[in-house]
Amino acid sequence: MGTPIEAAPHLAPGVVVHRPDTEAGAWIVERPGTNPLRVGADAGKLLSALDGVLGSEELATALGEKWTGELVRGALAKFAGLGLLGTDRNAVAPRERRVVLLPPAAVQLRLIRATRVLDPLRGLLSRLSGRAVVTTAAVLGAAGLLALALQPDVVAGAVAAPMTLPAFGWIWIGLVATTVVHELCHGATLTHHGGRPGWLGVMLFYLTPACFCEVTDGWRLPRRRQRVAIALAGVSAQAVIGGVAATIALLLPSGDTRTTVVGFALACYFIGVLNLVPFIKLDGYLALMAAVDVPHLRDKAIRDARGWWSRRLFGVRAERQLPRLRWAVPYGMACAAFPVVILTAALTRWTNVMLAAGFVGAIVVCLLAAYLAYRLLATVFGVLADARRGGASWLRLAAVVVTGAAALVAVATLVHVPYRIPAGYVADSHGVRLVLPSGTDVTELEPGQRVVLERGGLFFTTTLGTARVGAGTPVPAEVPVSALLPLRSDIPGHALTLPLSTVDAGGLPERAGLAHVETGSVSLGTWAGRRYLRPVLAPLFG
Repeated sequence: MGTPIEAAPHLAPGVVVHRPDTEAGAWIVERPGTNPLRVGADAGKLLSALDGVLGSEELATALGEKWTGELVRGALAKFAGLGLLGTDRNAVAPRERRVVLLPPAAVQLRLIRATRVLDPLRGLLSRLSGRAVVTTAAVLGAAGLLALALQPDVVAGAVAAPMTLPAFGWIWIGLVATTVVHELCHGATLTHHGGRPGWLGVMLFYLTPACFCEVTDGWRLPRRRQRVAIALAGVSAQAVIGGVAATIALLLPSGDTRTTVVGFALACYFIGVLNLVPFIKLDGYLALMAAVDVPHLRDKAIRDARGWWSRRLFGVRAERQLPRLRWAVPYGMACAAFPVVILTAALTRWTNVMLAAGFVGAIVVCLLAAYLAYRLLATVFGVLADARRGGASWLRLAAVVVTGAAALVAVATLVHVPYRIPAGYVADSHGVRLVLPSGTDVTELEPGQRVVLERGGLFFTTTLGTARVGAGTPVPAEVPVSALLPLRSDIPGHALTLPLSTVDAGGLPERAGLAHVETGSVSLGTWAGRRYLRPVLAPLFG
């Protein structure tokens, strides 16, 4: 049952309708606790007319001859579904939340209004020439790429060799500062074009810390290129900062400082490129949405993709959300799949570190894996719900579900993947020993298994040699943290060690590094159980 509509409807507390600044501008509807809406002129005028006095027929008369009472009631029903209409005349607007959950995988903490930072600079920002800024950014970004090309050995050391702990810390601090500048550039560009940015804060975005600056007010700007410029301002900032850092590194003497600066420059460029991916709500998506001038492009494309699957699987025809965009369906499929890809990559990247923390880390890994499974199931159930609403029979729904489940079981059983145990090594007066994080399940270890010795870097790992698991039982020991993480540090850490035999490394360049043990090929289901369930279940059930 939908939200009841009063005889004389009014806006819900906290809902504000903003008229366009220019004739070609957009109507924006602010909603407490969620993203604003961009609506058409007809919807905006109707919302502006909701004063709690006029009924549907009176509203139709006030809005003009193109409106009828039936059309007004239909529009009001849609507004009610979006939570724009009030149900209690005595209600007050809810306090604006500082912590906001944004599905599928983002949590925002709003810290300060960006206008408090940028309004004092509004006069300067309004006079900046867009062409001059773009040209300068392009020159500095290109100069940085050229500088990196002129120092390939330093680049190789930055991406594929362990860094010192201070170097890693400085890169992290630099990236945090760069992210703040990135977000402020979005707000500054919006301010340059006459808009007003919203909240500035921090968030957890697909398991990765990040900053954000709300620039939804950009939808009120009349020109698409202005909104595209706002979306790409952050990436331009990343390119400028990376370019300046790379150019400075070219002038520094060889050593850790130069490698650190190059690593920072590469990270800036990498984050900038990642932000251009248009399948999740990053800068590339916002730029694409502005370029095609379709609000909520991603959600509409996903609905079109689900409708495509409904037609193919259930014979149900669904109304297209984006009929004029031929690429909407494949784009929607990519948008639906990409969050799963990102979450999987993030989970894979952080699993080894979290498992090294023991049982608590294993619980976190298991919960994240469960959330990933939930996102997959939510997508499947969304397709099934669309098909059912479209008239698909229960028999056909059941047939597709059973077939899909059987295919999933077959993949989990028949598809085999290599199972590797993350590890490290130390080379000292006692020989070369295998290092295992304290929470590692050692039941899969057997003498003679192949061990690959590696050098870990900021982005890549390189193979240094091989060895074999020796005889004996893993024993607790203190080892350098560089045997557990891709860092060059003598800080001790607790781990399990086991002798290695038949080491073929030709002289290890570091006395500690990363490694992995190859235990053979297992089914995909077994791999998932060992990777995510066993670290949790083993301590509970012995």
